[in-house]
Amino acid sequence: MRILLGFVEVSQRFGALGFQHGLMSISAVLKAHGHDVHLAYFTRKHELDEWPERLKELDPQIVGFYVAAEQAGYVASLINAVPRDGTFTIVGGPHPTCFPHMLEQIERLDAVCIGEGEYTMLELAQALEAGKDPASVQGLRLKRGDEIVRTPPRPFIEDLDELPTEDWDLFDTQKSIDTYGLLQMRVIASRGCPYDCSYCANHILAKAQPGRYVRFRSVDNVLAELRILKARFRFDEVFFDDDIFMLNRRRLREFAARYPKEIGLPFVCCGRVEVTDDETMRLIKTAGGRRIDFGVEVGNEVLREQVLRRRMTNEEIIEAVACAKRAGLQVKTLNMVGLPGETPAMHMETVRLNQQVRPDVTNCSVFWPHPGTALYDLCVREGYAPADGKVPDRYIAYRTCYLKLPGFSQRAVNRAYRLFCFRVFWERNKPKAFAYWLLYSRLGVTLVAVFSRAKKYLRKLFGGM
Repeated sequence: MRILLGFVEVSQRFGALGFQHGLMSISAVLKAHGHDVHLAYFTRKHELDEWPERLKELDPQIVGFYVAAEQAGYVASLINAVPRDGTFTIVGGPHPTCFPHMLEQIERLDAVCIGEGEYTMLELAQALEAGKDPASVQGLRLKRGDEIVRTPPRPFIEDLDELPTEDWDLFDTQKSIDTYGLLQMRVIASRGCPYDCSYCANHILAKAQPGRYVRFRSVDNVLAELRILKARFRFDEVFFDDDIFMLNRRRLREFAARYPKEIGLPFVCCGRVEVTDDETMRLIKTAGGRRIDFGVEVGNEVLREQVLRRRMTNEEIIEAVACAKRAGLQVKTLNMVGLPGETPAMHMETVRLNQQVRPDVTNCSVFWPHPGTALYDLCVREGYAPADGKVPDRYIAYRTCYLKLPGFSQRAVNRAYRLFCFRVFWERNKPKAFAYWLLYSRLGVTLVAVFSRAKKYLRKLFGGM
């Protein structure tokens, strides 16, 4: 079958990423079974106007979009523009899985894929090609007139090694490496997260399918893919996109013994304060780790535990960062502002905690509630966010606040966001503070585009990125 996969990255903070692991994995499975797969990828609003011509040119039998919550409005417009000529339309990804009501909201949408999409999309293509009812396919919600049909849930894929290597030809991978990040190749070596943070989709995704949610690719499998990627693309380091790279210590020991000899490139990964100790940090450094990223989120312990369900103390955060630094790793802290219950004074606690742990790199995002998550439900109940899951026009996720918070105005949240990194670094590194001030200003996206090819030199100049 001729299948058109779609992905929208319009108005992304600091620019479009240029790839999507889930779509690349689905494409690899479909191509391995002989299907003709194409990509419709949108990064600018004017490109959306080319959609009708693209549909006419390809005449796909299935149109399937990966949907990030902040792009749902654009995807709805694109799906509704698909002619009613027998083309089957479907959406998938964390947002539709957490908020399947998209099926009722988008008139032209035929189905929602619940959970992992590789085998659901394959069996859907096979059923449609054979003229069978898609209701025979696990893991779908289907529209039948005014009725919604739910097919049995599809179990999680038990053995990730059985999947083919992601389709790195679906996107322009080399362009993504060259223009976003620090000449990094982004690879994912596991799926799932065992924690239930209220703001994250993981606590919904873990219950969407039967079976084990947290799974790992074997070290053999990961290194084999990296060898292929090294032979095909130009990149200086690897970024592991896993939610928590170091969850399986036995696997980490094997990885640390083999990766330096077989791949030998520096890498960046995400850690977790609660499972950090000296041994894990030494193993990551021995393997070739350059930097580890920790989610600090906020500096106020009560807000962090009771609102975010992040059960870690400030002392534990301080010690985790210290463990990483003792091992010789750079540290990046990830923070939020504009949370339900937060005040400007609480936000300054986040600034002071970061000043105390002295990260090499820091990051701040404006909180916005992902539909379907526990914190979204709280925002709707309290009247902070609309119940339909929609965001305002021209909204840029993670950069501006649209919640109506009683103790923290939208203007104050937006200003706190822009000044956060500047405040963290001002006392100890004024050049880096000034660089962050520029990055988080209204010119930030433009500056990222202008200096994208010089990032590795800027990293050396400012001491870590």
